[in-house]
Amino acid sequence: MPQRPLLQRGDGYSSPPPQVDLPRPVPDPKWIDKFMECILGKEYEAARDVLRGAIARGVDSSLAEQYAKILEEFLQRMDELENPVILGSYDRCIVKQSLNGQGNGLFVPSYQPWGTQLWKQRPLAYIQSPGSRKCAQVCRACLAPVGSLASQLKYLGLRPIPEAAEELLVSACEPGYTVGCHAPKFLQCPEQGCQEVFCSEGCRSWALAESSHAVLCAGRMTAESFAALRSLEDFAEVTDTEHLLLLAHTVACMVLQRRAGVDVEEVKRKFVHQFASGAWDALAETNVGSKADETDTPEVRRAHLAQAAKLLEGIFRGEALAEALLQPTLLNNLLATFELVNMCICLPHPLNAHGSQLCDLLSPDLAAQVAQKQKQAEGLNEDDSDDEENEEGEQDNVGADDEVSAADRGVEALEAAKQGELFGAVVGTALCEALAFTNHCCLPNCAIDFATAGQADAQGPGLWVFAVSRRPMVPGDEVLMTYVPSVVGRPLEERQRKMKKFGFPCSCRSCLTDKMLAESEPLNLNGDTMSSMQGG
Repeated sequence: MPQRPLLQRGDGYSSPPPQVDLPRPVPDPKWIDKFMECILGKEYEAARDVLRGAIARGVDSSLAEQYAKILEEFLQRMDELENPVILGSYDRCIVKQSLNGQGNGLFVPSYQPWGTQLWKQRPLAYIQSPGSRKCAQVCRACLAPVGSLASQLKYLGLRPIPEAAEELLVSACEPGYTVGCHAPKFLQCPEQGCQEVFCSEGCRSWALAESSHAVLCAGRMTAESFAALRSLEDFAEVTDTEHLLLLAHTVACMVLQRRAGVDVEEVKRKFVHQFASGAWDALAETNVGSKADETDTPEVRRAHLAQAAKLLEGIFRGEALAEALLQPTLLNNLLATFELVNMCICLPHPLNAHGSQLCDLLSPDLAAQVAQKQKQAEGLNEDDSDDEENEEGEQDNVGADDEVSAADRGVEALEAAKQGELFGAVVGTALCEALAFTNHCCLPNCAIDFATAGQADAQGPGLWVFAVSRRPMVPGDEVLMTYVPSVVGRPLEERQRKMKKFGFPCSCRSCLTDKMLAESEPLNLNGDTMSSMQGG
């Protein structure tokens, strides 16, 4: 199922790019006159382009901010008259109608320098993917791997465990954590019968009160309801549709809102109706003619939803506040929302930061077993790859595993450990408000990143998502991300092909410019078209 990009924590732009000694461009000396001429002529988009050009040519940042403020004031006046409705706000951003026909979008109303944190929030609901859950033991609240090398090996069911593996703590491997924020190993859920673990007391207390775990904790559910939850987890894995499992966790978060006294219609608006939605089964029609057509049809989706709805009824049996949230139409719309606006989560495993220690502690055979276990989650990491390329790669690898000896597998696994690639990333999916309003561009102006509890960018327990500007942004600029990171810098045809799975042809500024260049006649070095040179 297509969803927002698979990004690894650390892929955000947290520091400026390296400086290169190139001739520094000089701003147009008349740029201020041109800017004010556009402002007075109410040509705000042209004024924005003039300001962007001045910034790109190195105009003083304080001067740029001064004129950005002028543009901001004029845009506010225009909005008050022409587009008075601001649908929402998230830190430095506001939500309003997008100007390019992509529905609602996220905009900056004021000047934002490079590297500004535009917004930060916890997702409304999120989960660790079923396959990833088998490969890494993580904090139930923030998804950070917990414990030690020994406990992670035990979780994977591997033996023998090296004695010194107890001393390699996961919390000591990850840079950027606040000292003392994590328990030395991990904390168990205090509810009897629950096997979930947490990285800290803060995460445990928050999860038991404010996350989906407050409703879906095994110690708080009946045996029948918990069995239904386990069946839904298995069904989501078998059908390769993790969003079916996210349904349960989202409904649980909605129940918590209802317990807090929030009106049911407001809960539906917050989790579903404010976002791009529709009917999940109907979205499968966009796959017609694709290679997924036979296994992902409206009929197949309706059957999957019916089975999931039955299990959800069992999970929330006895919860009166959940009845209005389990209507088939609402569940169908929720799944469509997940598919259209959800964000893939990918957090690197902290143990990979200590490759040399892993090589010292793990035997070749044990390292090979770890590597084999991690392959169970590989299929969940392919959202940002090309289907044709994947198939070619799979064909090339047919029989390759059979030809590799056990000794060679051990050597390869230890080399992977040395390179920091032995343990797979923690993979999941999240419904995040601000991110759901962020439209796509093949040349994005923001980067998305994650923070787990205890990291400097986290504002408390749980998982946090935030956006950072990749270049200076002037008032009225739309905040744009790339849904598929691998399209950045690629040819137009390749970008358009990879964007097909999102159900729309990309019409971002980069693609429109490339289309115009492709359709225009080629120029010679003097600027004449080839036809004019030939007397056409």
